Amino acid sequence: MTPSLTNETQPNFNAEDTAGPFGAPVPDNEVAAQLAHDELSLFDATAVAVSSVAPAYSLAATISAVFIVVGIGMASPAVILISFVPVLFIAMSYFHLNRRNPNCGASYAWLSQVTSPSIGWFNGWVQIAVSVLFCVTAPLLAGQYTLQFLHDAFNAISTETANSTTAIAVVSAVWLIVVTFICIYGIRWTTNFQWVLVIIEYVCVIGFSVGGIIKVILTHPAGSTNFHFSWLSPFAIHGWSAAAQGLALGVFFFWGWDTALNLTEETKHSTHVPGRAGIISMWLLLFVFALNFVAIQMLIPASEIRHQDVEVLFYFGQQFAGPWASYVMVFAVLASTVATTQTTLLPAARISYAMTRDGVFPRLFGTIHPKFKTPALGTLVLSFASIFGIMLTTLSTSAGSVFSQLVDNIGVLVAFSYGITGLACAWAFRKVWGQTVRSTMTMIVAPLIGGVILLIVSGLVIQEAGLSSLPDIVILGLGLPLVLITKARTKGKTEFFTQPRIAYDTVD
Repeated sequence: MTPSLTNETQPNFNAEDTAGPFGAPVPDNEVAAQLAHDELSLFDATAVAVSSVAPAYSLAATISAVFIVVGIGMASPAVILISFVPVLFIAMSYFHLNRRNPNCGASYAWLSQVTSPSIGWFNGWVQIAVSVLFCVTAPLLAGQYTLQFLHDAFNAISTETANSTTAIAVVSAVWLIVVTFICIYGIRWTTNFQWVLVIIEYVCVIGFSVGGIIKVILTHPAGSTNFHFSWLSPFAIHGWSAAAQGLALGVFFFWGWDTALNLTEETKHSTHVPGRAGIISMWLLLFVFALNFVAIQMLIPASEIRHQDVEVLFYFGQQFAGPWASYVMVFAVLASTVATTQTTLLPAARISYAMTRDGVFPRLFGTIHPKFKTPALGTLVLSFASIFGIMLTTLSTSAGSVFSQLVDNIGVLVAFSYGITGLACAWAFRKVWGQTVRSTMTMIVAPLIGGVILLIVSGLVIQEAGLSSLPDIVILGLGLPLVLITKARTKGKTEFFTQPRIAYDTVD
């Protein structure tokens, strides 16, 4: 059945068009330069999705933070479970919206069509800002682990250098430069690089987690404990504040699967494969996260987990099999961190490209490299902005404190972006209500529940965090005047802000 729309026919994005969507003109020298088409398979898209989430990085960055949140402690695995549900509902939203509009701008483009162009632009801005913020935090962890590895494994640098904020920032910037140029070189090179990194990461994390659990069962090391089903119970989390903070961190854990949707125009069978890759990756990630949380809590005493901070996986490897294992885990976290940095630049560059294609973002972000078929200039600009942020961390006496605060802020902004997309999906498919039970549940009810939960979480965390949530407030606050300025500057130049709303009234 041909998809049915109300009010207006869905815009058709064709690689041969000489004008962008909604009439935004494309310069003559850029007409032939489009994103590469039909490059990625379902396996490629899934690899990119799971690599974007980067389990080793997420675990290293936030296990300690989740554990010490008031009221959570040993119930930390429950945080993963309760965070999984609303984010899975959002993944369903992405799947159904992408079926109707496979656009590299993803939620930016969907919200613009089904709710309001201003809301869509605002969400695009939030996603780009979050990506830049993340490309400050992730390389910092890579820099910290690189220096730690050089110090511990080879004694190549002094303890002072390994802990130097300036040294960490410099190494972080180098890592970011490396992944930036791979992103520019082409989506196939990028995906092949991701395959290598994701294999290293998953073999290490899953292998060590299973090994740690077996070690506890067979040898009962000092300080270890047996598995308890209470760890998986949401009722072990006491208080709305603790649950909200835990959910925000849990959303950060799963953030990144939607990269597959931003690569939709470069993927085969773009109306179905990217969405399927996102949902498949969610289930894989749930297994990996829950397994590792359980393994760490079984092997390492609770008092030790609280004090490890970003070194918790390093310590876990050491407790599992000695110093050699801790070095392997450091390597896994490095691979994971590099991978997720790269796959955060990818969607940010494509969202900004889609916004430029619609005539509502600076023109340079719409420049496609004629040979590599990537938004090269936009990728460079976003990378330089992140490097500037990395260098700003040298002004702080503790890169670690800067890192942990930014992680908390990112979780809130991601919850906000996912939340409004869930609501938009429910609104877009409202006319489908009652046609079938499956369509009603997956297109309307589940997205609505997921969206409401995540928006409530983001609001509660901002309210509880006070001044520490200032980056969130600044990013959200800046979006309002920026969208108004963009609307005024582009009046009469693009039909983006006057496009008619779309509602879908058929299931297929």
